[in-house]
Amino acid sequence: MVYVVSIILLVGLLALWAHDAYLRWHLSRTFPAPGNFITVPTAHLHYLEAGADNKSVNRPSIILVHGSSGSAFDMMETLGRKLAVDFHVVCFDRPGIAHSRNRISNRDMSDPRRQAAAIHAAASELGLEKPIIIGHSWGGAVTMAYAMQFGKQITAALALAAPLYPWRGKGSWYERLVTTPIIGDVFAHTVLTKYGAGRLYPGVRSNYEPETPMPDYIARTGLAVILRPRPFIANSVYSLRLAAHLADMRRDYKNLQAPLLLLSGDTDHTVSAELHSERMHGENPDIGLVIWRGAGHMVQHTRADEIADIVERLSAGEPVQAGRFVDGYGAVS
Repeated sequence: MVYVVSIILLVGLLALWAHDAYLRWHLSRTFPAPGNFITVPTAHLHYLEAGADNKSVNRPSIILVHGSSGSAFDMMETLGRKLAVDFHVVCFDRPGIAHSRNRISNRDMSDPRRQAAAIHAAASELGLEKPIIIGHSWGGAVTMAYAMQFGKQITAALALAAPLYPWRGKGSWYERLVTTPIIGDVFAHTVLTKYGAGRLYPGVRSNYEPETPMPDYIARTGLAVILRPRPFIANSVYSLRLAAHLADMRRDYKNLQAPLLLLSGDTDHTVSAELHSERMHGENPDIGLVIWRGAGHMVQHTRADEIADIVERLSAGEPVQAGRFVDGYGAVS
């Protein structure tokens, strides 16, 4: 009897694996890596490029950095395309995520400072001098780390809806599960893709609240590429370890002198503006802070026009203004 049950369980497990393997194959066919790759000491990075004809020694290139569970396709879809009309834009898959791969462990690469250093190394190889760095959510933490380490080598850094301080919590059950040795690998290769596919839209809707997601967001941004085991596990390690890294990074916030602008929505239910951007501005009033009333977490899409206008001003030589601004850069509350 035990033998029969074991055979049934094995067959069931193989069936789950085969189905998930098919779904992963389909994802790879649907969302290939259409951009370019560059190798730096710690990572093999995939990136998208747009507006190459606008590259000029007189105008900074724009580097875009996506958030958790995202990819370069997300940042390029709205904001990147808008900026590419006037600027040279390079959008990276963060190390270990989407089509990028790590050359060090996920644990070591979980530090936003390590990710910023990898992107900086790639930017240097690509000849991007004095760029403007724009990062959303987890990518906003990377942007902060970039400004802290390479502030003298950028025109400006814009951190959108960025987590900047540690928080309490153990992370989601699936992040803890998928990072558990052996069991996590089994789950990632047999259940993850089929289960995750049904959770994508509720997650998108939650991140956009109280605003409405763009039509066909999941397809247009290739969101499902995160449902492959390698990037999902890396993303989970990063998510679970971010708070600890921010607890270390925050020690240097008061001394930050880089050209930094924080931008957040006051109804962001994913990364609270009050607990992160507002708090940091309170500790360091020499940086700039923009608060959009009624905006949720996905400001890289819902406030792309405003962000593009800010980039235009900064690229023309205007320094980042210190102060707290509401519903418009320069409109002091």
